[in-house]
Amino acid sequence: MLGGAFALIAAVTFAWTNAAVRRGVVTGTAVQATTLSIPIGVPIFFTALLMTGQPARLWELPARSAIVFVIVGINHFIIGRYCNYRSLAAIGTNLAGPVLQFSLIVSLTLAIAFLGEHLTPLKILGIILILAGPMIISRDRAQKGTDPPVFTPRLAEGYVFGFLASLCYGASPALVRYAARDQGLAASLAGGVLGSAVATAVIAVLLLLPSHWRQVRAVDPKAAKWFVTSGILVYLSQVFAYMAVALAPVTLTAPIIALANVFRIHLSRWLNPHHEVFGPDVIWATAISFVGVLALSASADILPLPASWAAFLRWQWP
Repeated sequence: MLGGAFALIAAVTFAWTNAAVRRGVVTGTAVQATTLSIPIGVPIFFTALLMTGQPARLWELPARSAIVFVIVGINHFIIGRYCNYRSLAAIGTNLAGPVLQFSLIVSLTLAIAFLGEHLTPLKILGIILILAGPMIISRDRAQKGTDPPVFTPRLAEGYVFGFLASLCYGASPALVRYAARDQGLAASLAGGVLGSAVATAVIAVLLLLPSHWRQVRAVDPKAAKWFVTSGILVYLSQVFAYMAVALAPVTLTAPIIALANVFRIHLSRWLNPHHEVFGPDVIWATAISFVGVLALSASADILPLPASWAAFLRWQWP
């Protein structure tokens, strides 16, 4: 399914984004990362819209859809991104990943409540496993060895902002699906242009504040490079995520996008080996969450099960 393929690409690029941001916030701040990355969205979304051959869709969006895309631009691109980056700076991508899995629960809840999608036994199992992941790594830990630790996570800060980010990110797939449903890829990309343009305008206003401007001007050049790189990657991820949600249900695309939390571990080992927490508990937490994602994505129709089991797994609620 094309929607599933787009969702997988979105997961890979989003994992790259988090690894790049984590590298940048070693010497930079979440405010700098958010400010420098947001304006990149307008040209990327607009280029994608041009490639569809339907740039006029930007002016043809229904008022209801336009309002929803504006909300997504502020909720996801500004608030959610800042909270995500703040969480990454405090606890790193590996510890933040399982917490951000809560966004999937938010997405599924909204999809069921407002988009008429359904829960099945497999999806319920997936939700339980995804919730179990963060519990494994909820305790503090210290790095072993005689040398002082290079990175000591600030767990309270990281988990609070990670949870807030998951709420913002979790709402986005359902909102985009609601705004773009039955309108095609071009409409979803036009919504991305609108949302990123509004987010850029808000950032421009914030730059008028002396404290905000001073902080952005003081960004370390190496951190700025990683923040700009993350901005490019995150909007590429958003382009594919918007197209995925326009083509397929949230109950399919959101779990696949959540695979970013698996990909990020391998990228973190490569980019940030001294600024992450690694260990069996992190691996187990991610593995359990990954099994939950697989359960959410599975269908009773493709599993070789007895008829009685298949009938049970096809049960739907509501």
